[in-house]
Amino acid sequence: MSTTPTQLIEQAGNPERLEEMYQNDPDGFRASLKEASAEAPDSVVLRAWTARLKGRGEPAQKEEKIDTLWIAIAIAVAVGLLFRLPSNWLDGEWFYPRLGPLIIILGPISYFLLRNREQRLAQMTAGVAVLTAVYAIFLPDPETSDSAAMALIHVPAMFALMLGAAFLGESKQITGERTRFVSYLGELVVLTVVVGLGGLVLSGLTIMLFSLIGMEIEEWFMENIGLACAAAVPVGATYLFDNVLGRKSTIAPALARVFSPLFLVMVTAYLIAALVQTQNPFIDRDFLIVFNGLLLLVLGITVFSLVGRKEPAVGWLDYVNVALVAVTLMINSVALSAILFRLVSFGFTPNRVVVLGANITILIHLVHIFRSYLTSVRRRDGFPTIDAVIGTYLPVYSAWAAIVLFVLPLVFGFK
Repeated sequence: MSTTPTQLIEQAGNPERLEEMYQNDPDGFRASLKEASAEAPDSVVLRAWTARLKGRGEPAQKEEKIDTLWIAIAIAVAVGLLFRLPSNWLDGEWFYPRLGPLIIILGPISYFLLRNREQRLAQMTAGVAVLTAVYAIFLPDPETSDSAAMALIHVPAMFALMLGAAFLGESKQITGERTRFVSYLGELVVLTVVVGLGGLVLSGLTIMLFSLIGMEIEEWFMENIGLACAAAVPVGATYLFDNVLGRKSTIAPALARVFSPLFLVMVTAYLIAALVQTQNPFIDRDFLIVFNGLLLLVLGITVFSLVGRKEPAVGWLDYVNVALVAVTLMINSVALSAILFRLVSFGFTPNRVVVLGANITILIHLVHIFRSYLTSVRRRDGFPTIDAVIGTYLPVYSAWAAIVLFVLPLVFGFK
């Protein structure tokens, strides 16, 4: 079993057990020691281990990073080629909606599977990926079939469960460790945007330089190099999080805590303005779409501001987060009521069923988060249950995505 930072902190008072853990898993011990020392800076035992391994650990760490770099490069190249080359023989409008999301999500999954040498999980992932690819190939045109479109949109969400298992390795059964995966997802979004913007700047400079010598390569470059690199960006972002940042979640939680009060003000003002303007989500479809978009955005801000929280003391930001969760629950309730109204009034469609199921899934999660958070704020005893509430519920989202992918099209006759 791979050593985790949580295990090192728990065994800090047991030197014999720490020595046994190091002998059984020296690489995992070294990888987790830095994060554990950062979380428990006052631990004399962990500081002693850091000093003990500082000299002798450098060569092994460098060798591991070099190997991981080559793994990331190989997977990025493979993802880029798989994403771009088939469109030379297949219609891009047919190929990309069906297999594009699957290829992209398999990039980070493959990185962690190879890095952690998860053979059994790799075999299962490959089997599910082949089954999903074959299934997606035979789905109707998503432009004419709403159920097929909804199914293909949910492919990454279903494979997120396997991504989490590959990321956590053998510690995936530990509930407290699952929030590390949530932190990774937040960092992945931020780093993907950063790397993507850097790639756009580099692409623009390349096209401009070639144009200066009379070669207009913009169309060819974007259709070939640009598409391939865009598909491989999540792999590069994953490598940055895993090696450069040392799996430390710093950007996403910081941004979430900065924007929590701003989003609370914005969402509250928007709801008041919409009420004054007599906007009705029960009738106005576009307004309902905005409501659901706000729901997902505020849910993400709330979760990333809570996950991995280290400060035990209750501060003003906690009251802001409680209010934000309460407002999110209100948005969810209104959106859920509007969806039910539209189902009763206009009948069942794949889009309405998917939105209804997603709203119910999110509502249940939000209620658990709100109850746990409010209890912690009232008792002022720290936040020991927040991570468990967030981490335990993660498989539910992937289960719902699997239902949308495989069951929904059958129920609606692939219409």
